[in-house]
Amino acid sequence: MARPPLNSCENMNHRRRDAPVSHCPQCGGVVNATLRQTQCDGAKHAVAVRQHRAFCVDCGTQLINSR
Repeated sequence: MARPPLNSCENMNHRRRDAPVSHCPQCGGVVNATLRQTQCDGAKHAVAVRQHRAFCVDCGTQLINSR
């Protein structure tokens, strides 16, 4: 029997064992806790906002408020 998903986010990083990012860009949840945490700043977050990411993939901070 298939296991139910752990959260309702549809981002495929939640299903990967080796996700290339530590946090999901759609929900901010942790997808790979083994990645080394990087230092985030306003400039890095500004780039992520321009890429239409709702959350930072490095620290999980919410970047775009829900509409």
